[in-house]
Amino acid sequence: MNKNRWYVGCLAAAMAVAFVVGCGGGESVVPGEDVPEKTSFFDTLMVQGAGDLPGCDGSREGRAFFVRNDNLAHFCVNGVWRKASDSTDFSITCSDGFLHAVGKVVHEPTPMLDTVRYSGLLNASVLGTVQNGPFVFGASVALRNSNESNFYRSDDAYSPIGEACVLANDGRYRLEDITTNSNYVKISATGYYRNIVTGRVSDNPVTLSALSKVAGSFDEFGIAVLTQNRDSINVNVLTHLEIPRIEQLAMNHIEFGAAKAQAEREIFAAFGIDTAQLYSQNFYTDGRMEKPVAEDLDLVGNTDYSAALLAIAAMLQGDRNEGDMMNFINNLAEDIKGDGVWNDPNWKIKIADWVVGMDSSWKYNDIRNNVSAWGVGPVPNFEKYMRAFFPIAYGFEPCGASNAGKVTYVNQGQSVYFANDYEHADHSRVRFICDANGFQWRVATAIEKDTAGFGAGEYDREIREGRVNHDTYYIFDSGKWRVATPQEADGFTDIAEVYANLKSNEKAVFIIRHSERTNDTGPSGHLTDNGKKYARELGERIAAVGKEDFYFGYSGYTRTQETCEGIAQGKGQANYSLDVLPYMDGAWYVKDADKADAYVDSEGGWEVYSRYAFTGAYDDAFYDLETRSEQLLKDEILANISSMKRVNVMCTHDYLVVPLLAYTTDGHANVRYYEKYRWVNYMAGVAMIISADGSVRYIPVKGLDSGTM
Repeated sequence: MNKNRWYVGCLAAAMAVAFVVGCGGGESVVPGEDVPEKTSFFDTLMVQGAGDLPGCDGSREGRAFFVRNDNLAHFCVNGVWRKASDSTDFSITCSDGFLHAVGKVVHEPTPMLDTVRYSGLLNASVLGTVQNGPFVFGASVALRNSNESNFYRSDDAYSPIGEACVLANDGRYRLEDITTNSNYVKISATGYYRNIVTGRVSDNPVTLSALSKVAGSFDEFGIAVLTQNRDSINVNVLTHLEIPRIEQLAMNHIEFGAAKAQAEREIFAAFGIDTAQLYSQNFYTDGRMEKPVAEDLDLVGNTDYSAALLAIAAMLQGDRNEGDMMNFINNLAEDIKGDGVWNDPNWKIKIADWVVGMDSSWKYNDIRNNVSAWGVGPVPNFEKYMRAFFPIAYGFEPCGASNAGKVTYVNQGQSVYFANDYEHADHSRVRFICDANGFQWRVATAIEKDTAGFGAGEYDREIREGRVNHDTYYIFDSGKWRVATPQEADGFTDIAEVYANLKSNEKAVFIIRHSERTNDTGPSGHLTDNGKKYARELGERIAAVGKEDFYFGYSGYTRTQETCEGIAQGKGQANYSLDVLPYMDGAWYVKDADKADAYVDSEGGWEVYSRYAFTGAYDDAFYDLETRSEQLLKDEILANISSMKRVNVMCTHDYLVVPLLAYTTDGHANVRYYEKYRWVNYMAGVAMIISADGSVRYIPVKGLDSGTM
């Protein structure tokens, strides 16, 4: 061999060069400076067109750049850039994922071959594609003899009898003049590849292998006639995973074809892929009906086979670097080797968690875009096989017509989506639904998981807390559940905000509960120190919006008087009217005090008043809600509005505010204590907004952070 060699792409030489071209936008990279983020070293050896190649001088002699427009490597040879397809006076070799230009070797005459042969290939061609995504230019492919009786020795027992390089970025290789003394070969490919998940060229090379039967013979008139069974061998993660299992089965005296078929069924099953359904799909376009094997499969194409392979490759890659991925693949192959079963549930759950993360953040489209960018074929429906995997790992029941719409949770403690029970959200709020469209488990939407099991509401406008997201509320409206608006859920807008949005020709009356009180609930009971502080702070927030004077009225109780006084003092209003308003008494809605007191003593005041307000219960003790509310709003407040100011604050009690909220919100207010233990908070109530034309609208308001307690 000619000793004059040019080494192309080796790291030390490349880093010594003064200029390389980046893959993203033609940017230059100067040695000593940082490579742009998310740009691998390998990417810097690629340019868009031949015109973008750097000068071919002595410092670059023998180096290779990949030209995208040609989809081919170009070499700097004797001062001229030459295409890999024009290697008339130089040869190309490859190792560790990089190309080497080598001085042309004059081939020795081929020795005479024994014409009596009983197995193997004779001067044959073998081609195929290496994918994990596609291996890129510079990947090396080596073919070795193998033997049906000792496949496990094929790497160590045989030297390569055929070698080739991947010269484009589509992973394709071609081996010429292959002569073997066995019907079985093992192909190993080493190189960099396009990462399915990131879309980038890998940071390090990997090695994938395939084991295949390429030749056979039949007897014709007592003479063994050799045939080439296969001239195409694709190398991928499935061909790599199956080798240890095939070797194990072969050692148990199972014929190669049967061993291979069994190994492939078992690997598909490990990833939740139903091979009976898969193999029922046509694969060949020339009318052949036999099942394909792993080395027939391609990551791209409009077949379920491509979809299954792409899904498995994506799940094995995940967010792992090349070393971690290959360790995982090889460990998985050894796990399956013994009994054909993937026996490590922890790894299944790790992959399932990753798949769910992709699903819930709509990252499947990233994989789809990455594969589409290869430009080598259509992207199959890989998503369905990824979605089929995680329910098996989590132990969900099969999704079908009988359980369509069912929502469940992960009870596997190793999962990041683990939940102690359905409504427990301390660990994870992710839940899963059996989708009636296609019968596949998927991540449930917020409303699907929060309203699961609700059924129809008990009444129109019923509000319920979400089953998983307990701070989200849902309302039964027009026969179905929907997310409640803030006013429908908490139902309350800050008083200062309502005041700030009040139009100059509008008037407002704020009817609110008193601030925090002491345990003395009698007429002379006071506010707590905090209660007085809360009232002043509300006044200060109001003053930050406007300085006009307000009118104040109260029920006659000390705590309601102190609430109005605190708000006035906080807003800096020294002179204000503070009138006792009998209609602000907490017993406004009571028709029969004795009966009302009896119900309260028996069931509790909050239970009784909320049930009355929202269901019309205890009609022997209370007035009709609508009639009594209209009397309050029209006959008492509106009738006297001219004697008040533009903005008015009336301090009252919860027993008045809760029924008034029920009426003014048409039953929307979330203060159904009897149902969800929600009660009106201190300084919360109703804002009555009177427009210039006399029309009235109502807004639930709050003086503290929350309108309920």
